[in-house]
Amino acid sequence: MRQSHPINSNKMMLFITLLCLSALQLCQSYPIIFETDHNDRQCIDFNIPDGDDAHLLFIPLNDDIDETIEDWYVTQMSEITRHESKRFMKELDMAPSDIVAKTRGVAKSKVTVTVEQIGSRPPSSKTVNLTYFKLYKMQNIAEMLSKNKGWDKSRGQFSICITVRGYRDVRVLFDAIKISEYEEKMNKRHLVKKEHLTPIEEAFEEGITLAHSVIDEMFYMEKREIRMKQTTDGTNSRIRYFSYLSILVLLGVTWVQIQYLKNYFKKKKVL
Repeated sequence: MRQSHPINSNKMMLFITLLCLSALQLCQSYPIIFETDHNDRQCIDFNIPDGDDAHLLFIPLNDDIDETIEDWYVTQMSEITRHESKRFMKELDMAPSDIVAKTRGVAKSKVTVTVEQIGSRPPSSKTVNLTYFKLYKMQNIAEMLSKNKGWDKSRGQFSICITVRGYRDVRVLFDAIKISEYEEKMNKRHLVKKEHLTPIEEAFEEGITLAHSVIDEMFYMEKREIRMKQTTDGTNSRIRYFSYLSILVLLGVTWVQIQYLKNYFKKKKVL
């Protein structure tokens, strides 16, 4: 009978682990694209963990622009928000001449972005106007809003809303950089040189960082689910009361119609 080889099994498990972690490392994040109609408002929720902070970046584009223009700006945003990039948190490169020619003289709408802390009392928010094809950075959003009306920095649920005024639809590229993730990578870069780590250790370090990010998102989704459940319960309650009211109105109208018909037939001496 052939015996199993535990060493080969361990090597296979280690290889699979390294393959999965390498795949996570190769995953490149891309910005969110707000597609907002003219004279409309689009909002998303954004969570910042307790004691953390974040930079928010926006680039407004026309809705009907060429795909090559959108791809160029998406790539620029991706490089500016990637921690390992040499262009991290820098400005946009000078656009190629063909892109400048295609973006010159396009019809534009007024675009504003509002960042508001959800449930804060008193309300704390920041509103700015965006310029087409220009990068706008809203840095240290938690610290900035904490200076306004005594906002509690530990409450990190935000509402980010894009408002469009005009007759043209808009696409807004949006991305966020959490300070804790960037500082953690910078600290490791200073403490440990790359040549002192084996590929396995580097992969596990990247996996731990991604795991922390996933846990933060899970906590945020839990809070969001609770808030959405409260909203759903409130909506269902209002719908139920409205149904009761509709039935009462229907019965009242029916009774009035019956009384009217009875009186009418009595006057005509039909009854």
